[in-house]
Amino acid sequence: MGGRTWIALALLIAAPTAGVATQTGADVDEAQKASLDTASRALLDGHPDEALTRIEPVIAAYRSAYAAETRQTYCGMSTAQTLAYMALATSEKHDAVALGPGYCEALYVKGFALVDLKRLPEARAVYEQVVTLAPMHAHFLTELGQTYRPDRNWPKMLDLCTKAAGLADLAPPEKVASEHSFAWRCMGYALTEQGKYDESEALYRKCLEVDPNDAKAKSELSYIAEQRRKKV
Repeated sequence: MGGRTWIALALLIAAPTAGVATQTGADVDEAQKASLDTASRALLDGHPDEALTRIEPVIAAYRSAYAAETRQTYCGMSTAQTLAYMALATSEKHDAVALGPGYCEALYVKGFALVDLKRLPEARAVYEQVVTLAPMHAHFLTELGQTYRPDRNWPKMLDLCTKAAGLADLAPPEKVASEHSFAWRCMGYALTEQGKYDESEALYRKCLEVDPNDAKAKSELSYIAEQRRKKV
């Protein structure tokens, strides 16, 4: 059944949330951009150990920059998400600030590298931190859900990826479709492993509506068909 997708790193070129008054941290984002890009490239080139080494100073720089921040902090991964966080803070009557996307992108690279290095408990902890900073970013939720796959914790995987699917419309506009598909494939995998073939098949077919060439969805549909044949 389908493996991990490298297209996940596309979030590193997510649309910025320029123009949102509550956003801060633009200076540190700019200062760390080259180092973040270098770490991301090492990961894409198949060198997770190098990526991990390169990303740690970037994360340390962000932590130092935000150490004095006392407000509830979020990563502004899209304008829609940032506005949602600020509306939530207003409704709950607490102070909040949306940082630039760089801090969460750096943490994401670290988590991705740790998964590739098969250091799953550490990767999950990093993804949990990212989700705390960007709770409405579908991609991070789906990645966290995927960490429960090796444990065969299908209910937890399904729960997180279902939440991600419900938040995908808040992604940058050009990523909404791919974020839906990423979450649906995650949900489908968990459902298939629970023997809920009708539900998982429906999700994979939705993926094909988005992208008729979705190879992972096609592969999973073939797997479901094979399992059904075995039961005849």
